[in-house]
Amino acid sequence: MSTTPPKTETAKAEDYKNLVDLLAIVAEGTARLGELENGLQQDYIDLVDARRKDYTQLQYAIGKAEESIEALALSNPAWFEKSKTLKTPYGSVAFRRSSKLDVKNEEVSILLLEQLGQDGLPFIRTAKALNLEALEKLDDSELERLRIKRVSSESLTIKPAKVDLGKAVKSAEKQESTDNK
Repeated sequence: MSTTPPKTETAKAEDYKNLVDLLAIVAEGTARLGELENGLQQDYIDLVDARRKDYTQLQYAIGKAEESIEALALSNPAWFEKSKTLKTPYGSVAFRRSSKLDVKNEEVSILLLEQLGQDGLPFIRTAKALNLEALEKLDDSELERLRIKRVSSESLTIKPAKVDLGKAVKSAEKQESTDNK
């Protein structure tokens, strides 16, 4: 049983007044916060508008340069014979070729592999899903017979050079210790 005395009408009125005052703080604060956010949004839009032309021109120039770099990389495969990444003082270009297997009807390919008996088993997983890693090793004519198509893709990565301060500091420390000897 509660030992606190029931609130008087005056105490209830004071609580209600406090509630109304607190709600006023929340309402006014929310309205002012909304005004502040709207002002910040407008400032952001103004800032973007002021830089939009430069941004657009730079994006266009970078896009055109990347297209030209890709064309040069494709027309000079010898650049990537020793290493898949070509490094320059301004950055690097990595050229990779990859392929994946496109299986139109997995069930049909599984049935065809099962018909091979023991020879087809390495290409079928226990759950009767194709073992794409094993199928990758087959030539395209064999894949075609199994109604699987090898789909090739290429990717080109362009990275601008960045200063590596950690590397620079280590190099300077190493040079300094060599000089002091």
